[in-house]
Amino acid sequence: MDRQIRLWYACLIEMEVGLMRILLKILLFPITLMVSILLLVCEFICVFSSMLLSILAFILFAIGLATMLLLGETNEGLRVLFIAYIISPYGIPMLAAWFLGTIGGINERLKSI
Repeated sequence: MDRQIRLWYACLIEMEVGLMRILLKILLFPITLMVSILLLVCEFICVFSSMLLSILAFILFAIGLATMLLLGETNEGLRVLFIAYIISPYGIPMLAAWFLGTIGGINERLKSI
């Protein structure tokens, strides 16, 4: 008899946990939906801006190199080259991609509840 009571108790706890997970999913659905849409928009902006910033980085690199070689202004040329590196795909766009990946991981954890 004692074993049957324990089985009923375990079954009731399992049902309550299942019900709480369903309620939590219902409450978190609008948040995960908004974060998913925001991530898609931000990923599009990140890809588009990365393409434009790559072109701008190439132009700035050429200007910086020309400044160093033709005008002899090494300090100014290095500054322009540094700015070109920052806006290249290894600078700010890489940081944005890392941030989007982190937020995407958090969103996936919320969805897996």
